[in-house]
Amino acid sequence: MLGLLKRDFLLMVSSKQMLIFLLFYIPFFILISESFIPEIFYFMIIVFYTYMMSIMSFSFDVTGKSKYIMNSLPISRGELILYKYLSTFVYFAASIVYAGVYLWIIDSLKLVSVDYFNLKQIANALPTVMIFISILYPVYFRFEPKIAQIIQMVVLMVFFTIIGNISFTGDKGILKYISLLQWKQFMVIAIVMYILSFILSNQLYKKRDI
Repeated sequence: MLGLLKRDFLLMVSSKQMLIFLLFYIPFFILISESFIPEIFYFMIIVFYTYMMSIMSFSFDVTGKSKYIMNSLPISRGELILYKYLSTFVYFAASIVYAGVYLWIIDSLKLVSVDYFNLKQIANALPTVMIFISILYPVYFRFEPKIAQIIQMVVLMVFFTIIGNISFTGDKGILKYISLLQWKQFMVIAIVMYILSFILSNQLYKKRDI
């Protein structure tokens, strides 16, 4: 599985699109975040960096760039699925480190005053990432990459709508109802969804012709 992780990081470094996203997403988000609740900023960065890293290898399947590397690795379908679900946590940790260093540099240079470490938002981001990924992974394991990307865009639009509602309306919007759930309850829901998603992906990918 370390070979797969190495493969994914190599693909990430070789992708101009991914490098542009890593370099310019934070500055772009700073420019449009003035009307957001400040805490949402750090939360959004972690969620989206983790998401992009997690689905990056799937996006390469659209052009077939990852097939050669994948076929050269002695790994079963079950092991591949297990790797994908475990690697999300690696990318989550990498996102925290990368975002923290990036924002610390911005804050140190006094370009903008930003919060480069917020434990509460990290805790909130983890179950959010797990729920997000638990929805998208079965889609990618079941459908062809191009179809999966269309479904992914729909999910992203819904997510943006929800976050926009939270950011602009505060406790008058969806946040009011989400806050009724304690973090432990939210985390339990995320864990259950993640496990069920893993089981579903296993079943779907075993039946899929590649």
